[in-house]
Amino acid sequence: MRLVVGAAIVRDGSLLAARRTTPVEAAGRWELPGGKVEPGESPEEGLVREIAEELGCGVTVERWLDGEQPIGGTHLLRAALCRLTEGEPRPGDDHDAVRWLTPEQLADVDWLEPDRPFLSELGEVLLDGVVLPGGNLGGAVRIGDTVRRPTGPWTPAVHALLGHLRAKGLRAVPRVHGYDARGREVLDFLPGEIVDVDTELLGEARLADLGRWTRELHEAVADFEHPGPWRFWSPASWDCLLHNDLGPYNVAFDGDQVSGVFDWDVAGPGTVVFELAYLAWCAVPLFRPVPDAVAARRLRILAAAYDGPSATEILAAGPDRIAGMVTNLRAGIEAGDPTLDRLAARGEPANLERDREALVERVPGVLAALEPS
Repeated sequence: MRLVVGAAIVRDGSLLAARRTTPVEAAGRWELPGGKVEPGESPEEGLVREIAEELGCGVTVERWLDGEQPIGGTHLLRAALCRLTEGEPRPGDDHDAVRWLTPEQLADVDWLEPDRPFLSELGEVLLDGVVLPGGNLGGAVRIGDTVRRPTGPWTPAVHALLGHLRAKGLRAVPRVHGYDARGREVLDFLPGEIVDVDTELLGEARLADLGRWTRELHEAVADFEHPGPWRFWSPASWDCLLHNDLGPYNVAFDGDQVSGVFDWDVAGPGTVVFELAYLAWCAVPLFRPVPDAVAARRLRILAAAYDGPSATEILAAGPDRIAGMVTNLRAGIEAGDPTLDRLAARGEPANLERDREALVERVPGVLAALEPS
């Protein structure tokens, strides 16, 4: 039996399928691209060569999938999980189209019979997706143009909120696509640049647009009503529904404009000044010791862009806002919320409490820098 090898090329939780043009009996059907291993080649070498010849791109073989399938009475098919390393797949002489398929789309094309037994294993591989950086709670993976996230009792309320915001025309809000085979919510993947504020400052134009977007959010939720339950509650006296985790790690930018805001699972009732205080904590940022004059200038930019609470009011609310986070995190960890494991593992909420104490010490200096000279 001569060996034929097929490449299961996976990128961002999607599988590459190629549509055959020959032979006649296979034309119009889809396959894992590949071909025959030549004498003297290893299966890996043959597969890398075939993909370069057929699709004009480079791949690395990561592992072989379980099993092998006969092709007629003379050939045997093995398939390997591959990573794209160079170029973009383009159809050549043997194919007239290529397509990236999410796990839900695997059944949308007419596969050649020898490839079908590999699809079950590949479906599970695709559902693993690609872990996304950013956010505090974690658990999000990318699959194609979607993001999959763990759910909880609060998820229906969050989905209702997102639907309301999109109906209001609020920019940078993901569309909800329901749930996947693992029970995770499925949302739009929102592309853009995410700034690591641990190592760099968010540009002032971006800070201002994020302040404006926050005002747009609060205006859009003014007529939204939903009983919840919400994951975390802010003060008992509240005046607005908040994103509640509005840090740069949850925001994507296209140039200086907010292009995506994600991680809505802690949305819930609170106060406008608490939303802005947390934004100041993360985006000024007040969680690390930038010079007082710089912090004061950036607080003014944020306050002016939002056009509501003053920079002084936002600063004053900071310690109480962080204290509320500590309370919520402790309650969630004690209740066994599994998505808080990531925070607990890195020493939260004790680290937050320490940082809050440092903020309390810094407030007088920043306040003095805010006062007119």
